[in-house]
Amino acid sequence: MIEPPNLLIVGIDGNCKTFQKAKQEILEATYDRWQEGVVVACPDPHIERWYLADPESFFEVVGYRPAIAQKKCKRDYYKQSLAQAVRQGGHPATLGGIEFAPELVDSMDFYRAGHNDRSLKAFVDDFRNAVRRYVPHRT
Repeated sequence: MIEPPNLLIVGIDGNCKTFQKAKQEILEATYDRWQEGVVVACPDPHIERWYLADPESFFEVVGYRPAIAQKKCKRDYYKQSLAQAVRQGGHPATLGGIEFAPELVDSMDFYRAGHNDRSLKAFVDDFRNAVRRYVPHRT
């Protein structure tokens, strides 16, 4: 039998499901022995909302401070919002804005972003707790 991993990150767009519902579905589809190490990354409703979740770091990277809209479940709403914010910053949105993903994540204040997006906060908190189980905490 395969030994369970210490940590398994499963990522999927929420597509308008709640984070909790998507997490439950993922856990139900996971071997019982592996569930303890599972961390779910489920942007609710879509990953583009996570990229916009910290307007201050977005401004540092792109040069435009996007407004954070209330959660909307319209198809492509956040894709269009991200692309528009990139264009407002003076850049071509050649990949719809996701070309800035590495820089946005590097500069993101996860506390601030998590305050603006509950599904991102849930992922960061779950990831942090999972890592703490395996990495000794230093004081």
